[in-house]
Amino acid sequence: MQLLIEKKREALRTGLLSMADQVATGLHRSLEALRNQDSALCQAIIADDTVINQGRRALEQQTLVVLASHQPAGRDLRLIGATLEIISELERIADHAADVARILLRAPASPLPIEPAKRIGIMGDIALAMFTQVMAVYAENGSADRARAAVARESEVDALEETSIRDVITWLCDQRESSCLLGMQLLWIAHHYERVADRATNIAEQIIYIETGETPELS
Repeated sequence: MQLLIEKKREALRTGLLSMADQVATGLHRSLEALRNQDSALCQAIIADDTVINQGRRALEQQTLVVLASHQPAGRDLRLIGATLEIISELERIADHAADVARILLRAPASPLPIEPAKRIGIMGDIALAMFTQVMAVYAENGSADRARAAVARESEVDALEETSIRDVITWLCDQRESSCLLGMQLLWIAHHYERVADRATNIAEQIIYIETGETPELS
């Protein structure tokens, strides 16, 4: 019986890491779409998000099966609860990548302003790095200290978002009124990448909770 439960837990862990890989791919592709204004890539990101949504539901069901069959306590119970939270965060991060793609599809065909778009891309790169690093900590059963270190750049993302807002405002001051929509779209893209960094931090908090039983406020 115990061996069967362990197999179910390992299958759940494998499924979660597979979903994380899909999410990381979506984030990477959203940055590529931003830099190249690639509408076909945007459509692919949105289609893949539907698959990730379905995967979330399947993983949640697996988690509940393990919970019901194992009746865990202590660290095992924390692990199951944190797994449900991490699955939710993964799905929401994928939503942010898909929302960036939707914004780009609605954006005017004209080139994006160079400096604001460049800075927002840097934001996205850092958020993606935070996400991949924190999931590596999870995959390797890493320590609470490693989880904290993986998301230590969140304040850098916040600062870049503030600078991006100033960049867009400065750019808008030199543009025609018709450019206001594009400026707002860029600000929403920046916000989505900032939220990715926040959600990576939430995952780090769950990893720390598994190890210590305490949930720190890292953001």
